[in-house]
Amino acid sequence: MMYICLVTWILLSAAVAGSDVTLSGQVGRSVRIKCSHQFAVTNAKYFCRDPCTDQHILIKSGQPPTGKYKLKDLGKGVFTVTIADLQKSDTGTYWCGVERYMKDTYRKVLLTVTDEVTSAAASVKTARSSERSTFPPPTISFSASSPAQEPLSLEPTGGHAGVILYTVAGLVAMVIIIGLCLIALYKVKRINRSFGASNVLVHRLSTLQ
Repeated sequence: MMYICLVTWILLSAAVAGSDVTLSGQVGRSVRIKCSHQFAVTNAKYFCRDPCTDQHILIKSGQPPTGKYKLKDLGKGVFTVTIADLQKSDTGTYWCGVERYMKDTYRKVLLTVTDEVTSAAASVKTARSSERSTFPPPTISFSASSPAQEPLSLEPTGGHAGVILYTVAGLVAMVIIIGLCLIALYKVKRINRSFGASNVLVHRLSTLQ
């Protein structure tokens, strides 16, 4: 009874186990595909290309690695397939298959192979990055030099204060000197007036005699 239930479950899985696997690789590189199936601990595994007939099987479990394909059974229904030396022609649909008593189960794999980045493009990119590091933007050099100039901005302020102080002191001294000169001139005029009055009195006295 249990065996019948197991077979029924496998048949109801519709021959395709799990969701699709979609991945990409570059020309000349390698890619590893991981597939998992239920109730496939001891079942034989294989990897094939669509439409996955006997002549399209690329490698099977227990088979030694070929020059391009390698299959490794990890146990518990999980296995990996490695494809080496990818080419643009490797782009296409593949299937991870598991052998069953009634009908094999599969998992769809969609592989896309793209062109590898050329060494010329990589060297140009490296040259551009080196130019950026050799010639930094002018804003960086300006911001780095500004802190050194900040202390210098304090010196003119102190100089102007000293000039203003000396100017005020000079003006005060000039006002004092001018005031003293005016006082002295006033005194001289008073003396001259007193001498003039004395001379007039002497002249009048002399005329009366």
